[in-house]
This record gives sequence, structure tokens and C-alpha cells, in this order.
Amino acid sequence: MAGAPAYSLEALRQHREAQKRTAEPPAARVVVPDDVEMDPGLVLGCWNGERFVSWETWMATEGLGRKEPEPDPYMNARLAYAVCGETRVWLENDGERWFLFEGSRRRRRKDFASPCLEHAQRCAEARYGPARNGWRVETKE
Repeated sequence: MAGAPAYSLEALRQHREAQKRTAEPPAARVVVPDDVEMDPGLVLGCWNGERFVSWETWMATEGLGRKEPEPDPYMNARLAYAVCGETRVWLENDGERWFLFEGSRRRRRKDFASPCLEHAQRCAEARYGPARNGWRVETKE
């Protein structure tokens, strides 16, 4: 992504193209033999790699993996600004919403409020053009 601002539509396009090029092929399907053993009296069975077992047994032994969510890098952000196209744009957080200011910090767009910063950045870039030098973000600390 050399040359493109960090948060621009062009950078997003380049990122998605890179993901497509490096995407892993889908996992191979598991072939279950025809004469496989099953637990007696099974109504709903789950394949454990060797035999069909009850769902309760499978859940007790396999369980479900849980992936920890990645922390939000903009959790403490209070202000983001950039030059989108030819317009200077500010996004200000009031705690629950991000408000959009254009041209100066006194000209708030009354028709815009977003619940998250990424959405507000995408909307600003769609309305005014890509951010020239990326977005600058100020935190609350």
C-alpha cells in the first residue's frame, strides 16, 4: 500500500486485492466412511474424527473455540481530521456519536452522526473524496 493514505478508499481497495492474492484455499472436506461406528440410540450425531457420538459427548470433549476480539485502536479517540478532496474535515466524538464538521470546526453538518469512527471516515471520504494524507487521530489522554 505504498503511496496511499492509511485510511482512504484506494488503500482499502489495495488491501482487499492483497487479501485475495494471499487467501488460503478452502479446507478439504472430510470423507466419512460408509461403515463407520455410531453410538447406540443416536438421534443427532456429531463426527469426532473416528465415530459418530452424541452431541452432548462431542460438546464435552471438543467444545467451541473462542477467538478473542481485537482491541479497538480508536477506543479513546476524541477527534479525527483530514483533508478529503479539497475540504478540511473534522470528526468529533461526543461519547456516543461522531459528528462531522466541514471547512471549519464551527460548521457541523446537522444531517450526519455516526456510531463509530471507521464508518464516519468512510462516509466523509465518500462525500468529499479520499483523505489526501490519511487521517490524524487525537486521543482523550
